[in-house]
Amino acid sequence: MPRWLKVTVALVITVGVLAGLGEWGLRLAVPAVVQGAVRDKLDLPRNHPVDVQLGGSALLNAIRGGVGDIEVDIPNAPVADGVRATLTFEADRVPFGVTSGEMAGATAQIFVTAEDLGPVISMLTNGVVDSGKTSSGELVVGRQLEALGFTVPIEATLGLSAVDGEVLVEPRGLSAVGFDLSVDQLAAATGGMLEPLLSARQVCVSQWLPVGATLTDIKITASGARVEFALAPDLLSDSTQQALGTCE
Repeated sequence: MPRWLKVTVALVITVGVLAGLGEWGLRLAVPAVVQGAVRDKLDLPRNHPVDVQLGGSALLNAIRGGVGDIEVDIPNAPVADGVRATLTFEADRVPFGVTSGEMAGATAQIFVTAEDLGPVISMLTNGVVDSGKTSSGELVVGRQLEALGFTVPIEATLGLSAVDGEVLVEPRGLSAVGFDLSVDQLAAATGGMLEPLLSARQVCVSQWLPVGATLTDIKITASGARVEFALAPDLLSDSTQQALGTCE
């Protein structure tokens, strides 16, 4: 074998071994760093579960100056007053210099179980309802109201979707459980209290989100609701993107 070829083979083998060690080391180090940062930012205890998954080559992405194909899952995380959810963050690439670089393909998801939907439903209906559940991809909400001299259990079926970064609430059914009343009779008997349940409307949620997060999708399942967001590439490096938005 020619000398130059022997040297080339030796170099390839050496680089391969070092790359393997680097990949192994990065796959140990990166999740620990991410877990620590997540727990710190969310004020979570040290033993709170934070699952970090890396796809592709950790070493190749490190050479490019970042972490690539990453997914982070945080169960039972506080997301608002009285609301706990599973948070998921995914990105094609996150730079090591998060204060100066940009992310690529970054998204976030919030999954709220059916049992924990109460505060969310109250927000979407302006406090009109006091109970809720999921059914066939829709929300079924309820409230006890005084009408016609009786305590009337009201149930409304609502469809939720994301439109232009806001939540579109669409009424798909309304009934007084145990009473044979039309929608018009219910509206008249409750003095307009059910108005938020009678007509489609868009609910602005920007005041609860960073400017750099845009609502893109809402999925209602039997087990709960999943809300998805697109994240601006410079969300981590631009303080203006991290400020809460406003609703006009």
